[in-house]
Amino acid sequence: MSAAANGKTATGAPTWFTLRVPASWFEFDVWRATRTGDLARLVDARLAALPQLRPQRSALLKLLREIAERAERQGAVYCAATAELVEGSDGLVASMMVFHTDGAPNVADNTVEAIVGQVTAMAPADGRSSWRTVTIVEMQAGRAVRIRGVERPEPDGVPIDAVVMQTLIPVPDGRGVLNVVLSSPHVDIAEELFELFDAVSDTLAWSQDRPEQLAATDSPT
Repeated sequence: MSAAANGKTATGAPTWFTLRVPASWFEFDVWRATRTGDLARLVDARLAALPQLRPQRSALLKLLREIAERAERQGAVYCAATAELVEGSDGLVASMMVFHTDGAPNVADNTVEAIVGQVTAMAPADGRSSWRTVTIVEMQAGRAVRIRGVERPEPDGVPIDAVVMQTLIPVPDGRGVLNVVLSSPHVDIAEELFELFDAVSDTLAWSQDRPEQLAATDSPT
């Protein structure tokens, strides 16, 4: 997965980022996924390799389209998702959305210390399923703020408990802030999901050169 994290007020070459997801995940350009047949082609390619999944084509394609549309509405610059649909069970559904913002006007307010001071941790409480931890982590791409928890977002207006992990990291040269958000509705396996989400987020890397794996249709934000 590759895209640019180049703030609107930044000058010079864009800062590209890359992320690696498991081979079973679907990666797609948000704009193309909602306007072209890219998702159908991705699903059909997967079914060609795993024909036993063919009866689930419609459900899988519908789910990926919903995730892509949600990513576009929320302003994500890139998206990936896994949907292991198993008949007779909930299967496994998870998604990753990457957001880039210009951050605060004052670059000093976009440091890791400033960001972590703006997020409030929340302990579990009786009668409430939501909780949140906030820490500073060291990654190969640099120091970042990591937020873990169970939240109750309302995708499409329907509240649902979800395992959510955000990794907020300042983009080099004051080009704003990148937020890598992974989520899944499977709160019963939260710890296992956090391990997976950690592993994916920690692959974040910066580059001043346009990654070779980028499709010709991709362009800096």
